[in-house]
Formats: sequence, C-alpha cells, structure tokens
Amino acid sequence: MNGVGQNILVIINPNAGRYGASELAGKLCGELRKAGSSVREVFTTGIGDAREIAFTQGPAHDIVVACGGDGTLSEVVSGLMRLRFPPHVGFLPIGSTCDMARTFKLPSEPLKAARSILAGIPFAIDIGRVHGSQPQIRHDLPEGISPSRPEQLPAYFTYVASFGAFTETSYATRRHLKKALGHFAYLLTGLQSVGRIRPHETTVLLDGVDYSGSYIFGGVLNSFSVGGLVKLNDVVFDDGLFEVLLVKPPRNLGQTAKLVSRILQRKTSDDMIRRRAHDIIFRFKEPVSFTVDGEYGGSRTDWELNNIKQAIRLRVPSAPGTRA
Repeated sequence: MNGVGQNILVIINPNAGRYGASELAGKLCGELRKAGSSVREVFTTGIGDAREIAFTQGPAHDIVVACGGDGTLSEVVSGLMRLRFPPHVGFLPIGSTCDMARTFKLPSEPLKAARSILAGIPFAIDIGRVHGSQPQIRHDLPEGISPSRPEQLPAYFTYVASFGAFTETSYATRRHLKKALGHFAYLLTGLQSVGRIRPHETTVLLDGVDYSGSYIFGGVLNSFSVGGLVKLNDVVFDDGLFEVLLVKPPRNLGQTAKLVSRILQRKTSDDMIRRRAHDIIFRFKEPVSFTVDGEYGGSRTDWELNNIKQAIRLRVPSAPGTRA
C-alpha cells in the first residue's frame, strides 16, 4: 500500500453510525499517513456541510474520502459533481445501513479501507441529477431531518431516488433508534408504516415511454440494496441507465402485506414494473416527497431524474459484478 504523493481530503460526519465515527476516521487517517499520503481532516457540523467542503476544498486533492453513512457520501459526491474535473472518491462506511458499502463491498475496518482507497480500482459510476418544479420543504419531520432552505436539498444522487412505501423510513427513522438498533430500526419503522401506505396517481415517462398510473412505490435505483429493504440482483452501475421499479397498489390490506413481503424477499410480481431508463420524469397533482440517497430530498409536483454516465470514480476493492 503506497500513498506517497497522494493528497487526500477526509470529510468526517462525527454523528454517523452507532460507534465512534471520529475514532474510526482518525484510525483511517493514521493508516493513510503511514502509507505516505498527505491528509487533511475536516468535520461536518450540519446538513450540506460535506457538499460545500467537497466543492471548495476538493480541487486541491487527489482523493476525497467520505467518512459516515450513505448521506455523507451523497453530499460529498454532490459537491464534487459541481467540478469540471472531480477527484477520485473514497468511502469509509460508518452509517446504520450503508447500501453503497454493501453494493461495492467497501470495508469498514480502517486498515482495509485505507488499502481500498490507495490501492483499489477507480471504478466510474453513474450519478443521477435531480431537478424539476420548485421544491418545498416539510416541517413535520423529526428534528435535523430537513434542511432550512430549499437550496440545501440534494441536486444529485448516487444510488436511489424514490417515493411512496418505505420511502420515508430511511429519513424519518429517529436518529437515536438508528444508533441503538442499526438496520433493525429501518425495519421497525417500515413495518409500522404498512397500514399508512397509499397510492400516488402519477404521470411516468421513461425515456419518453408512458408508464403513467397509480403506484404505492416508485424508485430510480443504482444499487443492489436500498435501505436493506428493496434488493435487486442484476444491476449495472456504469451503463448510463438506472433501474426503475414501480409497484402498483394492492386491492386490500392483506394483499399489501403480501406485496411488501415479496419486495423484502426479492420476489417478482405482476404488481411490479421494472425497466431501465436514462431520463425519468414523474408528475404528480400535489407535492410528493422523495428520499434521495436515504435522506429527505424535498417535495415537488414534478421530478426529473437524469443519468450522468460514469461521472464519479469511486475507489473500490474490485470491480463489481452482478450479485448471485
């Protein structure tokens, strides 16, 4: 593991995960320095910090490392997407679920993570752009979930943008539950929401093809796992296309439970539509909230999601393949 000559910016979310994020990040920085790298550590203090740090300080570095959960990584990537020539990205997963770490088999142990960052493959992944109608911010969510200003909402995503069933689970799960229970906290919150699932009438255009209808879930995905709840197998991360999953509403609560069970068990159903698309449009009659990389993405009537092919190079231990 040789890091000589590498200038590395490490952006740390001290509130991530259940176990000392700052301590783990400190150990990672120590390993990077042992390998000969020049390392600068910066801590975040709130929503949007990682995005601005990556944008303003990223250009002076060869690699920018996110230490935290998927939301921290997403903010770092969003900041770097504003640069013409973004540096490579590393990730030390410390969050409660970390779908990106599961997908790319990124190690959470500092020494192994340092090896992946310095000696890993720079794999170019697709990134999603988020835009549409003027966003609104909900004020009925737990404290610290939604930003104070619309311009702080995410403009890009690394692995998911979705609405409907279980969508709110990822960002509305109380932070103290995430820290205490980890992944089980998402399952607990998600199961509690089953009885409140309602369909959304929406215009859906996938590369211009009309799939309009009523859906209880709509997801634009580039990952094997989303919140540990929705799981896919044959996903390609660098082909310029996203996986789009649309789930139709069941006729009664009993069917809702069965449908949710199928989703959790990765079973197909006639109630599900799965397609691949580059440009995705959702239009609703009233504002609908999305989750963007596990965080609150705002509420809009019109959502437009575009694939930016191979936009960011993520340092990974090995090139990903489809999961068996």
